[in-house]
Amino acid sequence: MVGLALTGKLIMMIMHKARSLGPRRNGFLFLGLSTALSITAVPAAWADTAPKTQPTPLAAPAPAAGTGTAKQIALLVKQLAQAPTPEEAHTLQERLEALRAAHLSPTTQLLVRRAEKDLISEKPDDAVDDMGDALALQPDQAILWRTRAQMRLVAGNLKGAVADLGEALMRDAEDAQSWSLLASVEEHLNDGQAALKAWQKATALNPMLDRSHKRSDSLRIKAFGQPT
Repeated sequence: MVGLALTGKLIMMIMHKARSLGPRRNGFLFLGLSTALSITAVPAAWADTAPKTQPTPLAAPAPAAGTGTAKQIALLVKQLAQAPTPEEAHTLQERLEALRAAHLSPTTQLLVRRAEKDLISEKPDDAVDDMGDALALQPDQAILWRTRAQMRLVAGNLKGAVADLGEALMRDAEDAQSWSLLASVEEHLNDGQAALKAWQKATALNPMLDRSHKRSDSLRIKAFGQPT
């Protein structure tokens, strides 16, 4: 449960850091906080599902199509797209996170927790390096690419975050969190059309992200201008 215990500390660190830095850096840090959807929630889920074995450097393969995990993910993705309330959508998203992390090795989980601690110590570049080590062990795990994108976002490397999200979505195109994060990064990069496209993908997978369509309308204006 390391992730849950550190959530408050991490948020306070980012907010304090943002107040002490210039406007451009502030934008990166607040964007990282508001769009990562929960930088620390992923390690918490991994801690809950970690196998009770000694750490090993061997990478566990990603669940192949048709396996139990993949079937459960596919079912929950369908349920998420039809969730009637934000609360139910949130519950389904948490279950999806745990399943997407189910095949991570203990060593990989240790590296992710170290990355999280680096963020709390105001060392986002070290956090990115730790996630690089995790990816070297299990590059087939989409959730690791998304997590490094979050770390890169906090570090202010928006182009790197986009690249990592591309890798994540290549491996898991039905991850609403990756699409949502990509929309925010593209918006910050002033690519309105790319942001709108990513947001449409995110809301197709999780309509509760934008029940009022306000964000969709805002991104459409940024992409194509005010309607005449």
